[in-house]
Amino acid sequence: MFSVGTAFRLPVPIGRVWRLLVDIDRYGDWHPTLRFTNRPGDEERVDYVYAPRASQGPELTGEGMIVNLDWLSGFAWRTGMRGVLVIEESYRLEKLGQGVEVTHRLSCSGLFSWLGYPFFRRACRIFLTRSNEALERHFRKRSVQSRYARPSGRHG
Repeated sequence: MFSVGTAFRLPVPIGRVWRLLVDIDRYGDWHPTLRFTNRPGDEERVDYVYAPRASQGPELTGEGMIVNLDWLSGFAWRTGMRGVLVIEESYRLEKLGQGVEVTHRLSCSGLFSWLGYPFFRRACRIFLTRSNEALERHFRKRSVQSRYARPSGRHG
């Protein structure tokens, strides 16, 4: 098993980051390669589409499971076949003043994670970099403030 992780800060309230990360129906709005869909009647399982080259390449579809949903602090999901290749993506949030520190990690286990270690490690680093940059860009947009900000009670 190996893990690749990064940490970065966002000048955004932790609640806004949390709501965006757990809103799996809207992942495609900000994530460069992943789209999720709920499975009716099953809160833990999700279907996903992974498009490593966005609209320019093949899409891979699969089933995943939400393995951690810790209010305002952690979200993780896992996919794969035990013993062969399992990939877990996790986000850890920590409130820092008016912002939040996000720790984003990919963990790979199973036989193919070892056989393809150099490839998977590099691919994980690229995936983390692209998705973290997309998350940061998304919070710079004004439209996100209106969708994910807590209502202020003012109209204007």
